[in-house]
Formats: sequence, C-alpha cells, structure tokens
Amino acid sequence: MHCVKCHGPRMRRGGLRLDDLAFAESGGDSGKPVLHGTLETNEIYQRVSSTDRTVRMPKNAEALSADEIGRIKRWVEEGTPWPGPEIACRAPEKPFYARWWDSISDLNQQFHYEYEFIKPFAVAFVIAQIALLFLARAKAAYNAHRPWTTGRLSRFCRFASAVTSRELGMIWLLLLAAGTLTVTLGHEQRLENDLARSRIVRENVESPWIRTIYGYPPMPVRPDHPKQLVGTYYRGNCERDPKLFNNGNYLTATFRIQLCDAEHLSVHVGDQPDPKQLFLRVEIERGPGTSDSLFSKELMAAVYLSEKFQQTFSDEPKDQPVRLKTLDLAKRWVAFVPLRAPDNIGRVTGLVYLYTGRIDNHKIQGDPDYAIRYEVDFEDGKVTADSELWMNSFGNGVFALPEPPGKLPYREWFDYRPIPPITGENSNDPKLLGVDEYVKKGLIPPPIPSDRAKAAPAGDSQPGDDKE
Repeated sequence: MHCVKCHGPRMRRGGLRLDDLAFAESGGDSGKPVLHGTLETNEIYQRVSSTDRTVRMPKNAEALSADEIGRIKRWVEEGTPWPGPEIACRAPEKPFYARWWDSISDLNQQFHYEYEFIKPFAVAFVIAQIALLFLARAKAAYNAHRPWTTGRLSRFCRFASAVTSRELGMIWLLLLAAGTLTVTLGHEQRLENDLARSRIVRENVESPWIRTIYGYPPMPVRPDHPKQLVGTYYRGNCERDPKLFNNGNYLTATFRIQLCDAEHLSVHVGDQPDPKQLFLRVEIERGPGTSDSLFSKELMAAVYLSEKFQQTFSDEPKDQPVRLKTLDLAKRWVAFVPLRAPDNIGRVTGLVYLYTGRIDNHKIQGDPDYAIRYEVDFEDGKVTADSELWMNSFGNGVFALPEPPGKLPYREWFDYRPIPPITGENSNDPKLLGVDEYVKKGLIPPPIPSDRAKAAPAGDSQPGDDKE
C-alpha cells in the first residue's frame, strides 16, 4: 500500500500511522481527522486528491491513479469502514519431514548472509578435505606396496608416506580452525551490516527532516517549469524592511546548472555522451550591490556539494565533498560534481545537495540549503527529451513549508523567474543583511567597523581565492 510505506509501524511521518485502527483514529501531529467526515473534511482524501505538490500525497512520488483516488472517495462516502480481524482457519498438520524441512529453511533464512559469505571458502575447504583424504589413501597404499604406487604417482606416494599421521591431523585441525574463523567473520560482517541498517532507521526516525514536507532523505519541491538540461535560478533576500533597497526585495545570487561530459562540455538532448562520465556544472554568481561579507573568501569556502545526505549530528562526511573554484574573484564560482553510474536500465539519476557549513576534525556542522535533481534517460545511446535537471531550495527556514504563514512567498526569494537586482544604495546593517547569522555559525569573522576599515592600508583588500 502507498500509505503504509510512510505511515506504518516502521515509519510514522507526521506522527500518523495507518496500519492499525487505534492509531488511525488518533490522527497525526496536525490533529486533522483521517477517519470519518465528508469529502471536504477528510484529510486523507484531501491530500491524495490535491493538485498542490506541497500538500499532495504520496510525498515526492507520482500521484495516485484516478481509480485509486476513486476507491478512497467511495471509502470516505461509506463512512471510512475499517476491516475487522479475519477468522483464521486451522491449517492441516504437516508431516514430520515437512516440519524438518521448514526448520532447515528457517535456519537458512536466518543465516543466509553467513551462508553466502562462506560459500567460496566452503568450496576451498571441501577441496582441501578431498586432497587430505587422497594423501592419506596414497600413504596407506604405499605402505601396503600396492602396484599403482610405483608408476607415475611414485614420487607423490613417497611424499605421502613421509607425512606422519600427526601431521595429517594437524593439517586437518588447521583447516577446521580456518573454517570456523571464516564462519565467525561472516557472522561479524552480518552484525555490522545489521548495525548499519539500524543506524539508517534511527536517523530516519530521529531526523527533524522527517517532520517536514521534504521527507527523509529530503527531496525539494520541483519547480513548475518545463523539462530542461540547463537551468538558471535566482536567490533573493529573505527579509523585508524599509531600510533595505526596494524594501528588501532584491537579487542576492544567481545559480546556473547544466549537464556536462568528461571534458566539461555542455550536454543537450540528442547528444551521445558516455553515461559513466557525466558531470553537473554548478555556477554561482554574486548579485550586484550585495554585501562583501556574504561573499567573502571564508563564506564561499564553506560551500560544498555532495550526493550524500549529511545530517548535522553526523560524525564525519560520507564522501569527499566537491568545493567551489573561483571564476571571477569575489563574483563568480563554479563546481563540477561527478554523477552516479547508470542504473540497471541505463538511466542516470540522483540528487546533489549544496551545503553551507564546516568540516572540522572530521565532524560536519551544517545542513543542506539547496538540492539539484537530475534524471538522464538514454535511447540508442542518445539523451532523450524526457531527461531533466532542476534545482530548488529547502524553504524559507529549513524545517518549514516553502510558504509558511507569515513568511515571504517562496517565489520572492528563490525562483526560476528573475528577481530585481540592487540598483541603488543599500543598508550596511549586519543584522538586516543577515551577516550576523553567519558570524554566529562561525562561518565568517565579524565585519570590520567602517571607521577601522577606512583606517586600514590601501593594500589590505579581501583575501584572494585560487583561480580555476
């Protein structure tokens, strides 16, 4: 079922669980009813039938079919009846050999990973046992003066006769110890894998992202524009204040993303690039008239990209992040992110997160601000028109809806449509500009007061970056 995947015993997004009547009647965190009511008040029907991508369920997935929505509609109209427990029929008793076989199957299921791990070693163990048996047989035949021990195998038989029974026993014990060690290693490997899976489940349950519209791992809302492999997006100021230029409605940065090949040349529909050598080109351009502090060397060095979702409380990065390189000092930066290998049907899909944070002593501090989604389809080796590349932010405040009540409309501070740039004087207040926020996070040093900046020597300009 679609619903139980995210609202079941293992995952309860929004505090809602739909696999049991008692949990369903209690509803979720929002307090809105999911049982009973009318088509206008029932939250389940409203969610699955909504055309708003920020509200519609299933989240970050294809909408339900018309037939599925129709069944939910009839269920609500009938008063949301809940199926009762089924009466179990007593199955006929199995014969003893079937019960034994079931026990063996259960053991095989329980220790399936160990079995697969030791399979190649088990083959080597059996071959070694056969070799030992043949060696012992040749030793006994040579001591009994069998005729075949004096032919082509005479040298081997003489060698076998020189091996004592104690040495044969020691070799067998060593093989047995090696087999036991292999089984132990396989069991430890399974425990490590189970522990890793439990950590993923724990992160899923404990992560604050699970309570957001973006889910876990987070997936941004797709912008409502046509499919493309080259895109431009505009980042605006988050705050509105009469002291700011245009009351705070102005451009702060421009993002340009595009698909590239191994030589960093742009890839378009109909091209035939190597699917295993694709890159995402991400360019950031500073908006005109913006504060130097928001585009300082320290802050831009804190920007990195990764295909791995990394949470703030994680101990260390899961892969080597991609850093920005300077195209134009204090104005333009670029990064090339290698994309994933094609899947089993030849598609190249994935998500690249853009972070602003620090990695100190193998510990990460920061959350993803944006994400870039890519889906590249091939037909006869050529990129098809179904391929797309898009980008979006994680909302005005990471753990909030894209347009929470009382906040700026989403399109006014991040959109694929242009945002007006600064053309006049703007405030220098660090708090209004948002500089204080980055200072508190330790990403940039406190700004130099204007009187001290004027007293500094003319050669003391902003630290330079390494050019690409």
